[in-house]
Amino acid sequence: MATAMMTRSDTNETEVLDPSKETRVHLLWKIGQLQMLPSLALKALDMVKRPDCSIRQFSALIKRDMTLATDMLKMANSMVYSRGLPIPSLTRAVSRLGLDQCKNLIIASSANSLMLQLTMTETWIREALWRHGFLTAKIASGLNQELNLGFQGEEFTAGLIHDIGRILMAVLDPADFTKSDKLDCNEGGEAKQQELLQREQDLFGTTHCSLGGWFVEYSGLPQSLADAVRFHHTYSDEMTDRPLVALTAVADHMANHMQMTKSTGGYDPELNPALDYLATSHSKRDMLIKLMPKVMAEAVSFSI
Repeated sequence: MATAMMTRSDTNETEVLDPSKETRVHLLWKIGQLQMLPSLALKALDMVKRPDCSIRQFSALIKRDMTLATDMLKMANSMVYSRGLPIPSLTRAVSRLGLDQCKNLIIASSANSLMLQLTMTETWIREALWRHGFLTAKIASGLNQELNLGFQGEEFTAGLIHDIGRILMAVLDPADFTKSDKLDCNEGGEAKQQELLQREQDLFGTTHCSLGGWFVEYSGLPQSLADAVRFHHTYSDEMTDRPLVALTAVADHMANHMQMTKSTGGYDPELNPALDYLATSHSKRDMLIKLMPKVMAEAVSFSI
């Protein structure tokens, strides 16, 4: 599909194509039958949809997967979810967070497990992108809380997995990936982002946004998360959750600055191409810009 770059001008546009059938088949061959969500995670997400789902039943199912249970407890005890209050057991964690929040934790945990299982010649690529995803998730969560946007954890998940397409590109062809993406976090404004997408398009026939969005859909995740992955550098009328896409894009840009400069100072919000898509009025825009330093400072506790 063709999508316009996230810009206020109609003069800067690029054609962003979904991965070809050949690319999809090659990727699935490279990673085998691996999906973002393991079978037990899919069962857990299906259970949550049922109106008669109980916390005890849900917790019992999650406990059958030690990795998933451990990751959920670890994330539930992070400052993002617990606000400093200790959560000693999985059942209490589920009770405190609620089933909707647990859905996002399952997806986040599964994304972590997926990245650890992906085989690539340069493990530092995976580690660098995972750190970036986690920092983006933290910033998105902080902006959500400060601006009272109303997201219930899905903003953290979207930030965490927004660059999954870059991981997949590194798996597909490490040599071409390093040619297209220096992983220096120097995306700058809209022009810099467009240059990155164009290099990917030339080498892979698609972009990390489109490839990642396809894989999220292939894995059976919600469309809103697929859109956050597919459109975090672009804007399209096809988006199902525009605020989530915009929040992910804003947080991504802020995280890039922090990782590139190793600091929170000197950030220029006017270079953020998604700023006006998240802040739809002058008052919201002013508030967002004012809150950015605080949110970035709170995210410093995470490795940059």
